[in-house]
Amino acid sequence: MGRLEDEALVIHQMPLFPSTSSDTDSSNVESHYLPNAPTSSPAVEYVSLPPEIQRLVCETCWQTFFSADTFRTAWATLVKLDRYDWSAWFTWVTPTWRQIQRQRCQHLLKNGYQCQWCKLVCKEVKSFYKYHKIQRRPPKNKKFTLLLRFEEDNEGVIVLLLAIEKMWKSTFRLHTSEDNAAARCIRARELLLDVDSPMCYSLIQKSFDKCARHTDCPPPSCVRLPTRVIDCADRDQPRIFINKGMEGNYVALSYVWGEEQPHRTTTRNLASYNEGIPLQNIPQTILDAITVTRKLGLRYLWVDSFCILQDSEDDKAREIAQMRYIFRNSYVTIIAACAHKVSDGFLHDRRPAIRNLSSLDCLLPFYCPDGGIGTVQLRFCADWPQEPVSERAWCLEERVLSPRCLIYATHTLLYECQTAHKNVDDGHNFVKLCDILDTPHLPDCIFLPSTSATPVSAISGDDEIVKGWDKVLGLYTKRTLTKPRDRLIAMSGIAEQFHQFWSHSKYVAGLWVHQLPHSLLWNNLGNDECRRRPDRYRAPSWSWASTDGEIGVPFSKSDNLCTILHCDVTLAKQRYQYGEVIDGSLVLDTIVHQAMWNPVPTGWGYLFEAGVPIDSTLPASEWDSSQPGMIGYTFRDAIEPISEQIGNVYLALVEDTGSAFLGLVLVPVIDQTDQRKWTDSDIRVFRRVGMFQAQSPDTRAWLRFSHESIRIV
Repeated sequence: MGRLEDEALVIHQMPLFPSTSSDTDSSNVESHYLPNAPTSSPAVEYVSLPPEIQRLVCETCWQTFFSADTFRTAWATLVKLDRYDWSAWFTWVTPTWRQIQRQRCQHLLKNGYQCQWCKLVCKEVKSFYKYHKIQRRPPKNKKFTLLLRFEEDNEGVIVLLLAIEKMWKSTFRLHTSEDNAAARCIRARELLLDVDSPMCYSLIQKSFDKCARHTDCPPPSCVRLPTRVIDCADRDQPRIFINKGMEGNYVALSYVWGEEQPHRTTTRNLASYNEGIPLQNIPQTILDAITVTRKLGLRYLWVDSFCILQDSEDDKAREIAQMRYIFRNSYVTIIAACAHKVSDGFLHDRRPAIRNLSSLDCLLPFYCPDGGIGTVQLRFCADWPQEPVSERAWCLEERVLSPRCLIYATHTLLYECQTAHKNVDDGHNFVKLCDILDTPHLPDCIFLPSTSATPVSAISGDDEIVKGWDKVLGLYTKRTLTKPRDRLIAMSGIAEQFHQFWSHSKYVAGLWVHQLPHSLLWNNLGNDECRRRPDRYRAPSWSWASTDGEIGVPFSKSDNLCTILHCDVTLAKQRYQYGEVIDGSLVLDTIVHQAMWNPVPTGWGYLFEAGVPIDSTLPASEWDSSQPGMIGYTFRDAIEPISEQIGNVYLALVEDTGSAFLGLVLVPVIDQTDQRKWTDSDIRVFRRVGMFQAQSPDTRAWLRFSHESIRIV
C-alpha cells in the first residue's frame, strides 16, 4: 500500500469544537496530512476569505474542522475502500451538547443564520437519539464520537458519510455550480429546477437526438393521428381536431384525474370545441401539456378527457381499445408524475419540493487539493419520491407502451426511453434514481421493427420475455384502480404487446396457457395488508385478477405434478380478447389431499394433516415444523372467512421442487347454480383461496395417491 493510502487509513482524533479543560489535550492528538498539503495558521486563513464563504461556518469551526490542513486530511479518506472499515474514517469527539448549542446561537446572533456545520451535526445527533429512542434530547454534558469519510458512489458522485457512535449513519451527496472553484473536484451539479425554461427545452431536444441513435429505441415516424386530438397551434384558443385519416406527430398526456372534469368533451359540446376550447375550461395540467407541446415544436396533443366523448359508452369503448396504440405511436408522452389532481399542473417551480424532500440541506466551504477554496451543497440522499401516477394502474400501461417519456417529477424533469432513465440534463442529484432494470420497462424487442425482430418461434421461450412479463405484472398489480372491474382491462394493452411473441398461446384472464400450470402458482404479496375479496365477479379464482394487491410468481420451474385438461374463459365482449371476463373454469388432473388450515394475522398460515388436533392458543411465533402434524405453509389470496379461522381445505399439487410440493389451496363450491352448469357433474368443483408449500418429509407419501380430475372456477 502506498504512502497516501497508509495516511488515509489512520484514525484522526480531533475535536470538532474547542475542548474544555477536562478534554484531551489537543497537542497530544496525532495529525496526519496529505503529502505536500500546504500548512498555515487557521486564525489567519478564514479571515482573508470572501465574506460570503467566511460566514458559512462559525469561528470555532474555521479553527478546527474547516482549517485547510484538517479539511484536506478528512478529504484524504476519499479512497475506494470498504465503507464499514471504520479505520478508514476521519474521527473526532465533540465538546458537550451545551457547548454546541451555544456556538450555534452566537453565530445566529452575529450573522442572522446558524453555522451550517453546527446545524448539520445537531440535526444528526437529534436524529440519532430519536431513532434509538434513548431519550427525548441529548444530555447537556454528553460528548459524541463522530466519524466521517468521503466516497465516490456508482454514479461518480462524491458523497459524505457521517456516522455517530458507529451506530447512526447518514449519506449526503455533494454538488456545486459549474463556475465554483470546487467544481474541479465535485462533478455533480444542482438539479434542474426550472422545467419550463428555454434551456430545459434545449435539453429535451438533445435527449431526442441521442435517443434517435439508440439501437434499442424505435425512431419517431409519422403515423395516423388518433380519432381526435387537441390542435395547439393557436395558443389562446386550442381546439378539438377531428381526424379524417391525416398522418403526423403528436404528444400524449398521462396523468391522474384526481377530481371531476366538468368541462370534458361530450356529444353536446363537441361542435363548439371544434371551433375552440375556452382556456378557463381547461385544467392546469392540460394547459401545461399544451404549453410543452407547442414549445417542442409540435401541434397535436392527445388527452383522454378532451379526445374521448365522455358521455358516450360506445365511443369510450372504441377509444379505450385504441389507447394502447395511441401511446405506442406517440412522438413522446408527457407524464405529469407530480400532479395529484388535474388542476395541479406540473410546470411549477421545484424549489419548495426540494426543501420538503431534503430537510438536511446546507452549504459548506470546500478546500481544493490545489489550494483553492469554493463551496459545496450537501443534500441528504433521499429515495425516489412516490409520485401520484406511480399508484395508478392505467398510468403504468401508458408509460411502458410509450417509446419516449418526459417525466415531470416532484424534484425535476426526467427523460425515459428503452435505453435511458435519467435527468434530462444528465445531471446527478441527491435523489436515488431507479436503475433502468428496476423501472417499468417492456423487453426491447417489443419496440423493434418487425422486419428486424427475432422470429416468434425463436423468442417465445426467451428469458427476457418471461422476466419482462413477470416484472410488469408485479408492478401493475400493486397499483390501484378507480373502477376495480378494470383489473384486466387496464392491463390489456400490455398483454397484446406480449402476444406478438406468444402468438401460439392463448391469453386467459391474465394468464398465458403455455405457461400453465406453473403460472397458477402466483401468490398475493400483501401479507398483513392483504385486501378483502371483491364482492363483484372479476375473474375465475385461479386468476390473479380475482384479487386485489401485488402478486408474485416463482421464477424457477419445477417438476409438474398435474396436467391441464381444459382452460377457458367467457369474455364480456368477444372482440376484446384481452379484456374483461364474466366466467371461466380450469380442469386439472392432479393429486388432491385434504388438510387443516390455521391462518395467522400476517396473511400466511400453517398446514396440518386433517384430523390432527391443533393448539390454537399457541402463539404463531412459537410454531415450527416440529409441531405434530404440521406439513407446510399457506399464503392467502384475500381476506375472507376461510382465511381467518381454522378450517378444512383441499390441496391440489402443481409442482415438486424436490424439497417441497407447491400447489393451490382450495375449498368446495357449494353454490348449486355453479355446480349444475357443468355437464361433467362427477367432477368435484372448487374455488381457489390460496397457495401452499408443503415441505414435510411425510408429504412424500402423497405421490402414491391416485390422480383425479377437478374443476376450479
